[in-house]
Amino acid sequence: MSKLTRTLALLATLAMASSAFVACGGGTEESSAPAEGSSVADESSAEEGGDESSAEESGDESSAEESAAAGGEITLPDDGGTLSIVCWTDTDLLNMFDVFANHSDAAVEYVSCGENGAGASTEYATFLNSGQDVDLFVAEAGWILNYINDDTMSAPLSDLGLSEADYADAYQYTVEIGTDNNGVLKAASWQAAPGGWCYNTDLAQQYLGIEPDDTDAMQAKVKDWDTFAATAEELKTASDGAVTMTATLGGLWQAFSTAKNAAWVDGTTLKTDVAAEFTDMAKEYADAGYVNPAVDQWSDDWTAEGLNGETLGYFYSTWCLAAGAQLEGNGGSAGNWRIVNGPQDYFWGGSWLCVSPNCNTSGAAAEFVRDFTVDPAIMEEYSLESGDFCNNKTVMDKIVSDGSNSNALLGGQDQFAVLKDVADGIKMSDSITKYDQNLKDTFVDVLKKNITSDSATILDAFTTKALADNSDLTSDGAAPADDAAADDAAADDAAADDAAAE
Repeated sequence: MSKLTRTLALLATLAMASSAFVACGGGTEESSAPAEGSSVADESSAEEGGDESSAEESGDESSAEESAAAGGEITLPDDGGTLSIVCWTDTDLLNMFDVFANHSDAAVEYVSCGENGAGASTEYATFLNSGQDVDLFVAEAGWILNYINDDTMSAPLSDLGLSEADYADAYQYTVEIGTDNNGVLKAASWQAAPGGWCYNTDLAQQYLGIEPDDTDAMQAKVKDWDTFAATAEELKTASDGAVTMTATLGGLWQAFSTAKNAAWVDGTTLKTDVAAEFTDMAKEYADAGYVNPAVDQWSDDWTAEGLNGETLGYFYSTWCLAAGAQLEGNGGSAGNWRIVNGPQDYFWGGSWLCVSPNCNTSGAAAEFVRDFTVDPAIMEEYSLESGDFCNNKTVMDKIVSDGSNSNALLGGQDQFAVLKDVADGIKMSDSITKYDQNLKDTFVDVLKKNITSDSATILDAFTTKALADNSDLTSDGAAPADDAAADDAAADDAAADDAAAE
């Protein structure tokens, strides 16, 4: 399909996406306007399930028609209109739209809702009930359960002709997370999200004597948490305290906590075992100068640390490593960064495609979901174009075996070769709860604000705030937080804010 055709289709859909954004109520500058929606597939009907001619033109044996025929019956309506996909960012979707354009003629638009993933967790509910056009929406691991367990918010993938059998080659945790409490598959992910530790090779050479391409030597320096801390002390001494070992407490927490595979909540009881263990570690790192506790994850200061050579490395998931993503923003454009596994295997997040019960472009929706979560040829094409780690084991094995991925930001290193084994070991479904986004954000915020206090005080402050925010939870058999406790927690939090400002 020509760029001119895609541009004309975009102009036809801008008004729809713009009105939807206004109804949602805002976003960041990056996502405040509809992104480059593409005219990317023939408006296939539910009965036909795709456009055979466009598949023949692409030379792809897995045509939309064959894909739809391989699945079950599509039961949602199809008015042949534009496929509207709601998300808080267009980072992944634009790459998907580009690949989709190679195989389909359906009109697609990105609709922005939420300033970031955490904000979208609550803003989505208002938006999905607003009456605006929503066909598919993207959900994060930290709050997906709130949507797939509510039939007014999400429809089964079987309504698009898809079943669990289609995901035999997916990473199993992604299927488990996309399945609701009744065993119904409600969401499918196009990506797995293993993580590693990225480091600035110039700083590693200057202060640790490690040659730029000697990733084995760097991995030996960060192979476990004890060694990681010892290397942080070596770096501190060599740089006279000018360079921290890693960027934020938030990144450190993600790498430390996810390997524990421990849920925040057991029944209705808040669990703080992992938080307590990490609090001791975080205080050690902050006191020793291995990390700057004042820096917030994803903030401008976080970005500046890499750009200014103030930190040796970042904990990054695979979705941070592509062109235009976090690694490039944090200083990786010179190609002087590399990735290693780090002190332990971990994962970070992930995104799932969910179906709105009000979806009225089921043919294009089924085609889009199938292309990026089932079809191996298209998933490989997307992965190589975008740098994203696709949710298909055979495809990732093939890419690594072929040596077909080379990341210029990492000096030509293949991040998939480093992280493929990590993805195989991800166990996330046992630990995920509907409270995760709120509790994680609360814990990291309380920890950062109170880092100079003792560990017991930090955990008490977290527990008080968590119970106040989630009145249905208890702590070690205690009663749920009442209004007075909630007021006390709010006052404590406000006082901590004032103290931080001073």
